[in-house]
Amino acid sequence: MSPHPRLRSLTGPTARAGAILVAAAALTATAAACSSEKTKGGISPAVVSAAAEASRHAASAAAEASELAGEDASAAASSAAALISEAALARAASASAAAASVESRAAAFESSVSAQVSKSRQSASAALSGVAGTGNAIGDVTLTGVPTTATDGFPAATVTITNSSSQKASYAVQVDFVDTSGATVETVVVGTADVAPGERRTVLAHGDQKVDAASAKVVRAQRF
Repeated sequence: MSPHPRLRSLTGPTARAGAILVAAAALTATAAACSSEKTKGGISPAVVSAAAEASRHAASAAAEASELAGEDASAAASSAAALISEAALARAASASAAAASVESRAAAFESSVSAQVSKSRQSASAALSGVAGTGNAIGDVTLTGVPTTATDGFPAATVTITNSSSQKASYAVQVDFVDTSGATVETVVVGTADVAPGERRTVLAHGDQKVDAASAKVVRAQRF
């Protein structure tokens, strides 16, 4: 099974953000290898499948966790790495019970992270709802696009936020993905909380609709 596009090789400009996104990319590589591995050496196809699913869930959670506050994101990345290691061990041992267990726990872990991220995105969307124009933080945000050839055709971009104010703040950023004709194919809102003055944080914006080619642009950004 192909991993979600949000999980491809992405790096951030700071050690913490970069570590989270690099971890997600590394986990994805493992997930992809596991998913494409042919049954051999007596390894049960069911074990291979369960291990691949566990890897995919864990890698997805690690990438989504880039939107959480620093410590939560780091903890999620560590948990994802541990789950990936368990999946690899279960696959190598062809241990069906262990593979099924780690798959179940990885799915629950992804759901938990997604719930946290959903709250962050809801807060970000609310912060942008009354914003006229481009917002008060457009200059604090830069994008690095990810080619759709590297994401199975899904648009994605890293969003780098630098708090230029003198106070801790939360950020809401609207990213539009546009096709080669300039038409918007998808709008994504991401957010991150408790960014310290001068801190640089990187999160991942990703679309869910396949396109032949797309570029990303920041439409609005609000510090609140």
